[in-house]
Order: sequence, then structure tokens, then C-alpha cells
Amino acid sequence: MEESRVKEVELFGTRVLSGKREEFLNEIEKRLKEKKKTFVVTMNASILLKAVEDKEYRDVINSADLIVPDGSGVVWAMRSLTGDHTERLPGIEIMKYLCDRSRETGWRVYLLGSKEEIVKKAADSLKRSGVNVVGYHHGFFREEESERVVRDINERSIDLLFVGMGVPRQEKWIHRNFPQLNVRLAMGVGGSIDVISGKKKRAPEWIQKINLEWLYRFFQSPVSKRKVPLQVLKFVFLVLREKLKNRNRRLF
Repeated sequence: MEESRVKEVELFGTRVLSGKREEFLNEIEKRLKEKKKTFVVTMNASILLKAVEDKEYRDVINSADLIVPDGSGVVWAMRSLTGDHTERLPGIEIMKYLCDRSRETGWRVYLLGSKEEIVKKAADSLKRSGVNVVGYHHGFFREEESERVVRDINERSIDLLFVGMGVPRQEKWIHRNFPQLNVRLAMGVGGSIDVISGKKKRAPEWIQKINLEWLYRFFQSPVSKRKVPLQVLKFVFLVLREKLKNRNRRLF
């Protein structure tokens, strides 16, 4: 494994990693091997917008040990505002990589999120491929039930905890319970559990390569929840406004 050369870049008050995909994975695996308890956030435009609008959520994001650029929008923002030409690494690819590595390392995996039947299908699918999934729980529980969920996780000696409860709930839940969780890594994975279960499909590779995976997910979502175009416009406006501010500061 090559030595990691990632660096942190400030983006709208958050600390996002800049580097190559392999370097991000190396950094995560290095921390796992050194048994450093790690909270990973995969930053996309939706998360960044919420962090800009909500200081409490921004503090939650910044409490993470590693903030990896997930979406093409974040990569564009970093290039436009800081000059960094980072690569992106979607959360589902981190999850799949770590699950693949767990076959060799013996890391124990727990899935938390989605509906009961879906998370069970995802767990069964991973088990069939040789991943050591030792527990799972649906994501539709009340906050007062969190203590019971944490206890279930801790009783199973988990290494990798993947939480798919949507933004911002998954990051807030990890942050709030992280001190009590006896895990080596906790990470919000959004809809990845649905994809692994087969309920949803990931965009074809050619769509991923032209950075339109977000649009593919938009058309997969129910009509009542299609808010992505508005978010895209807000995000573009936010970045362009900040770029103009930076230019004016240099002039004066």
C-alpha cells in the first residue's frame, strides 16, 4: 500500500480531503490497520448545502476524521474556489472496497438503515459474496431506541459500521453516538444499502464517467421527492457567488 499524500482543503467552513481515489482508500485502510477509531463522511453537494445553511450540522460534519469528496459538484467547487484538482470517491465505492477487503482481513460488518426487508437482503447478498456481516438493523427507529441499537452493535464486536439513514440523519446519529460505539469505522452510506439489496440500481458506468450519476438517481426517485434540480441551482449559485467574492477581495 502506497503512502498517502492527501491534504485537507477548506470549503465553506468544512475540511474536505483533496487527492486521488487510491490515496483516500489508503488513508482509510491505514487508520483501520492502526486501529484508529474513524468517522468518515462522503461529501456531496446536498451535504455541503445543508452544512452551509445549518451550523450545527456543519459542526457534525467537521467532527469527522475524514471528509472525502463524493460528488462531482464538490469536485467542481474545490477546483473553482481553491484550485485543487481532486478526484471524487463515491461512498458506495468506499463501502464496496472495504467489504471486499474484509474477506481477507476478517473485518466484521454491521449494516444500519433502510427498511427491515431491504437491509436483510443487503446483508444476505454480502454474506453470499463472503463478507463477514455479523448484524443488521433497519433505520426506522425512534431516537429513544438508539441506546438499544448501540448496545446491539457493541455486543457483536464490529469493525465496520455502515449507516444508511439519509442526510442529515445518518451523520447526526453517528456523531451523537460515536463516543459509545465500539467500532473501528463508522460511515454514512445514504442509499447504498438499497443498491446492494437490489432495490435500486446504480447508474451505468458511462453515466458515472460523465458525472451525471446524480441525474440518474433523480429519475429513480419518487416524483414527490424530486428536489435535486433546485439543489443544483442553489449549489451553483453558492459557488459562483463565493468565487466572485474571492475575486473582489483580490482586487481590493
